[in-house]
Amino acid sequence: MIVDTHTHWGICWEDRYGSDPCNWLAVLDRHGIEKAVLMGHRGLTRNADIEKSNDIVADTAANSGGRLVPLATVHPDFGESCIRELERCLDQLGMAGVKLHPWLQGMSMAHPVMDDIARICGDRNVPVVFHDGTPVYSMSCQVGGLALKFPETTFVLGHAGLLECWRSALAFLNRCSNLYCSLCGPHLAAIQEILDGVDHRRIMWGSDFGFGWADPIEYRLNLMDHALLEDNSREMIMSGNAKRLFHISDDK
Repeated sequence: MIVDTHTHWGICWEDRYGSDPCNWLAVLDRHGIEKAVLMGHRGLTRNADIEKSNDIVADTAANSGGRLVPLATVHPDFGESCIRELERCLDQLGMAGVKLHPWLQGMSMAHPVMDDIARICGDRNVPVVFHDGTPVYSMSCQVGGLALKFPETTFVLGHAGLLECWRSALAFLNRCSNLYCSLCGPHLAAIQEILDGVDHRRIMWGSDFGFGWADPIEYRLNLMDHALLEDNSREMIMSGNAKRLFHISDDK
């Protein structure tokens, strides 16, 4: 099984297909990907549409026959409304965690409500996934700082530092046992450094498919094909770790 831990229900897909993922899933089928963690797009770029975006992501996952695992998004600037929306998504919509994109959403990881988000997700044993690798709001070290501050909460570096910040991601992955990463952005040499230096139980694979019409999946899979990795670790990274972290069952 392959689980893609970084996909989006892009605005272009939503505008054309509503909450019907059939054509979107057909792209995954071409690459042999059985399941995927689905994040929103509209809610990351339009703060007024966050609740609507969460509903659409949840509906799209519900229409996927169990193949898509939805994540919510929220914005700490909304204070108590942010917390209510997070609790609604986790407790009523059954979403498997939260995705935050501080660079697109224009938020600081030092926002006091970010602490509340971290505590709530820690209490419910669901991860906080961050876009990382983009200055100034989305640095891998900033996510690492939250991981140090909240050791009972699981955090995910959604891009493992991208092309420029992967060394910082690597450093914090080795400091924080509650920090995971998705290999969705670094070049092959950086991927190999991460594989050689980090506990394989906290590494996952992702493609970033779905933001637009482009298909980056083959490229991301080819990077992993060229990485030096034992078969048992490859299984963990391509599916096992994601299944454990996002509570994905084989028959779900």
